Amino acid sequence: MDFIIVNGQIIRKQEAGFNTLFWDEPFVITQKLWFGYGGIPLFHDNVETMKITLNTLKINIPDLLSNEHELFRLTKRMLNKNRFYRSGIITLQVFAGQSETSTVLTSFAFPGFDFPVSDQGIILNFSEFEKFSGNPLNRFLFFNEPNWKFAEARIQDTSFNNSIFINEKGTVCDCISSDIFMIKGKSLFTPSVETGCYTDTLRDHLMKVASNANLKVVESEEVKREDVLQMNEIFLASEELGLQWVLGVENKRFVHQYSVKLHQLLNEYLKKLAQ
Repeated sequence: MDFIIVNGQIIRKQEAGFNTLFWDEPFVITQKLWFGYGGIPLFHDNVETMKITLNTLKINIPDLLSNEHELFRLTKRMLNKNRFYRSGIITLQVFAGQSETSTVLTSFAFPGFDFPVSDQGIILNFSEFEKFSGNPLNRFLFFNEPNWKFAEARIQDTSFNNSIFINEKGTVCDCISSDIFMIKGKSLFTPSVETGCYTDTLRDHLMKVASNANLKVVESEEVKREDVLQMNEIFLASEELGLQWVLGVENKRFVHQYSVKLHQLLNEYLKKLAQ
């Protein structure tokens, strides 16, 4: 193949300027890692999640991922060369092509030091897209991304900032790019893996922080749409988007109390892990 079409023009393949990864028609698997406090607190968790994803898809694990110490050293060096000394996001991607598998890491910086938190509350709706709880790929980011794109498209030009996904049993699962946490009284509820929820690497750590804050943590497969509207407080969480306090779900409004304290405790927790 010598000629291709790009944006309506026939040009030579070598003139396109595409990286060789493009021509190998790769399947791309992505992990998002937050860095801050001079370290990458959940680096190991994310590398392990990537390995599990690759094993599930029967994709050979690149040598660099098998040498976590070297990968960490290179990642820190990349951040230093970019002069990213505060906090931000690292994007770890594996390009599984027809002839080879490649590992690419990129990064961008945030202006502050702390784990990100939304200054203003967001408003959610219930997505019309229904998840199937029995799919074993629900936990992985790559599998959820098309659903998230669909949900984002549906709420464009509306007052909603994110959407709650429900499974075929009518049970709450997760939100776009985030896990959902709901507080009622002294209990923190989050969907269990049996619901088919996405499981961000931050999820288990946040539940640990909440438990240390004397909240009773309940992983439930029984939280229905109507139960969400009876909660006192709701927030979303992921490494990529940080903590997002939920001002409202459709016409219901919520308080902003525990999530402030949990954000403070989470920062202290991540700071210790980064050291």
